[in-house]
Amino acid sequence: ARDVWDADRDGAVDANAATGAEIIVCVIDSGIYAAHEDFANVSIIGGEPAGWNNDTCGHGTHVAGTIAAANNTVGVVGVTPGAVSFYFVQVFSGAACDWTYSSTLADAAKRCAAQGADIISMSLGGAKKNRLEETTFNNLYSQGILSIAAAGNEGTTALSYPASYNSVMSVA
Repeated sequence: ARDVWDADRDGAVDANAATGAEIIVCVIDSGIYAAHEDFANVSIIGGEPAGWNNDTCGHGTHVAGTIAAANNTVGVVGVTPGAVSFYFVQVFSGAACDWTYSSTLADAAKRCAAQGADIISMSLGGAKKNRLEETTFNNLYSQGILSIAAAGNEGTTALSYPASYNSVMSVA
């Protein structure tokens, strides 16, 4: 991804590079620790429910960093460093990142759309296909929203949902 915004590898965003500016990414996860130095200049529009900005297990913060961690001297740099705007919908909770239901995921995706998300990022998944989820992601796709989900961590050919719906981009 760095080749897109720093083709000459000088450590700075190239003039006229694609940066993700004016793109809203909605992260459905465990929330974010917004005070992290890698998000100092990132536009965080908001989130829901109450507590979305208290990432008790760190997973959502890690995902957000992969997307947009600042191009600074600390840690790693994101795919689109500091340029996108974020909205968060917290579906994981507690130190163990406890999961809820498919209906919660479908509702979270609809909340992302209501906030103007261009992209929905979900580093999550499960083995069961669900008609409500599939319909929701099909509808979002028809509205021009790109939904991206994890294919799983097992290293197998097993299907993971929502990543295996035709309307969702699967990333492994």
